[in-house]
Amino acid sequence: MSLAAYELLQRHPDLLDHTLIIGNGAECPPEWQQQLQDSNSHILTWDWQTHQQYQALDSTHKQFAMPQNQIRELQPKHIILLWPKAKTLALSLIELLASQVENSVVYAVAANDAGGKSIGKACADWVSDAEKIDSARRCSLWQLTLLPQAPMNWLKKAESFVHNQQSYLTLPGVFCHGKLDVGTRVLLEHLPAPAHGKVLDLGCGSGVIGLSLKHQQPALELTLADVDAFALRSAELNSMRMGLSTQVVASDGFQHIDGRFDFIISNPPFHQGKDTDYRFAQTLFQQAKQHLVSDGQLWIVANRHLPYEDWGQQYFASCEVLAQQEGFKILCLSQAK
Repeated sequence: MSLAAYELLQRHPDLLDHTLIIGNGAECPPEWQQQLQDSNSHILTWDWQTHQQYQALDSTHKQFAMPQNQIRELQPKHIILLWPKAKTLALSLIELLASQVENSVVYAVAANDAGGKSIGKACADWVSDAEKIDSARRCSLWQLTLLPQAPMNWLKKAESFVHNQQSYLTLPGVFCHGKLDVGTRVLLEHLPAPAHGKVLDLGCGSGVIGLSLKHQQPALELTLADVDAFALRSAELNSMRMGLSTQVVASDGFQHIDGRFDFIISNPPFHQGKDTDYRFAQTLFQQAKQHLVSDGQLWIVANRHLPYEDWGQQYFASCEVLAQQEGFKILCLSQAK
């Protein structure tokens, strides 16, 4: 969610009155947070970074969770959807809202290059009317009159893929929804399953990396961490379906990770919208040693062009490129020479 989209919303203070804002937007300005507090409004987000950003709101006015029945329970006067870039997730949310909202009107906002220009067209099957009520700085604000829908079950929106004869479920919005991405597949082809020890799958998505290791070696102690509630729920469901015990943690990088691990494994994101964003990867290199045992290892898969070897050599005694395949490289970093 861009700052420009918040500025567009702030041109409509009448919409902030016991309002439920649903979506992600870690860059929200302080004055926006103050407006929410003054108007007795509520933020519901599946993004842990966004939840942490709203420091001005107390716990009764912000919630980190997948949107479900709490929408009806809150009985908001208005609902604003911060339109997610993943179209499958956006339309699933519209369907959910249509089954939950009694007054049938929802406001949706997004940058035009993130789907904002075509929100009305995208929602055609779920609305009786879609009106663009404002636009500025390449953002659009829509008023949507929703058609009533039957109760929506998130599991019916899930898609699965198979790896090593195991099926992995992914809910809408999870990275590579319904398929195993090439980078993770390359990593799994070269990643040995340790016989024992503690493993952290950081930015776990569906949990396929950590769970595939634990499936091979059940004695492993596995922690799955992500910022996305849809990813965490997918990982939980996959753990239960496979009968594997794991700890699932909401964490922005290492922010809420306790203890030290024998292995930290990650397919770190490097895109934020259209821009390259190295913050997650930089934090990973800088802080991983604090969460590894003395002979622990950090395993990373990355696009071949990214300068991760240079960063790794700044923070680790050993940084090996173990494989290069299909545009990706596998790095193993440790303190041992």
